[in-house]
Amino acid sequence: MCRLLVGFILWLLVCSVWGESRTWTTTDGRKATGELFEVAGDEIGVRVGGQEYRFPLSRFIPADRAFVQQWQAKPRCKLCSKTLGTRTMEAGGKTYHTACFRCLVCKKVFKGGDQFRRDQWGMLAHVAHFSFVATCDSCGRMFAKKEARREQILGDGRVSCLTCLGNAVHDEKTLGLVNERVKESLIKLGIGKPQGRVTLLLVDKRKLDVEAKRIHAGGNLKGLTLTKFRTVTKGNASNTTFEHRVMVLFGLPHVECEAVLAHEYMHVWLNERFIEGSQDTVEGFCNLASAALLNKETSKLSSILMNNMRNNPSSVYGGGYRKMEGRLGQMGWPRLLADMRARGKKK
Repeated sequence: MCRLLVGFILWLLVCSVWGESRTWTTTDGRKATGELFEVAGDEIGVRVGGQEYRFPLSRFIPADRAFVQQWQAKPRCKLCSKTLGTRTMEAGGKTYHTACFRCLVCKKVFKGGDQFRRDQWGMLAHVAHFSFVATCDSCGRMFAKKEARREQILGDGRVSCLTCLGNAVHDEKTLGLVNERVKESLIKLGIGKPQGRVTLLLVDKRKLDVEAKRIHAGGNLKGLTLTKFRTVTKGNASNTTFEHRVMVLFGLPHVECEAVLAHEYMHVWLNERFIEGSQDTVEGFCNLASAALLNKETSKLSSILMNNMRNNPSSVYGGGYRKMEGRLGQMGWPRLLADMRARGKKK
């Protein structure tokens, strides 16, 4: 929550107008046209084809890095990223065009003393109007409920912003494509293909919660793995077969769906080796796969999801991830996987 400080700043120098889009060139010669909208430390935000991506600045050629320095030197509106003029407003240490600094519900410009909230995408709303605001369940973007399209309100009560909705997984064919990318990434980490059959299911929140309750699982779940096994013993020999049902919420954007599915595949890997551990160890270990997938992505959404996981206050999911991330940093994937295998119980 912030309180508004109003100020009018007169710039003595007239800022030149920068083109919205330009061609960016990576150090290996690849090119793309996009608009720079953010500089955060050693990373930049570039809008390409309506999607927002983050890249290390070091990925680009010297001419692009020089452009970023020049772009960053100009005072810019925190919301639209355009250069500031003579009429500005300040709040929470950030500066906005007066015209940009308005509530997304009532559309009125904030006045001195107004209380408002700001999301990670720069959207602003009066605290008094927050009951009229919807927040995307995936990316956290705020939008006015009255402006939402019918399809943004998912059948199980979740809501989605238009950006996440446009990139969402709604059918099992698309889920299958996501599944192949996830399996390829996990193999590179040393997580082999499951021994048993894996059935992927897109489900709504109600179905997921019912199934989770049956096995006494809790939390704000977006995926769930149910494993059945059968062991047949003949003489001194035994054979164990597995069947897994992996449920994922429908309507997740591709990036989030990949992270959720990677997490569930780690449960499959643990289950097939009868590996047990404390809840924070198990969920933290599974979140390592989610992090590996998210760190491969360059979208702003992947950065937000990664930060949410890293800063999760839950002792199981957040604390567990931080603990296992530390172990991964010390041991690396091969040693960590070997250590986890050693916890397994043969059936």
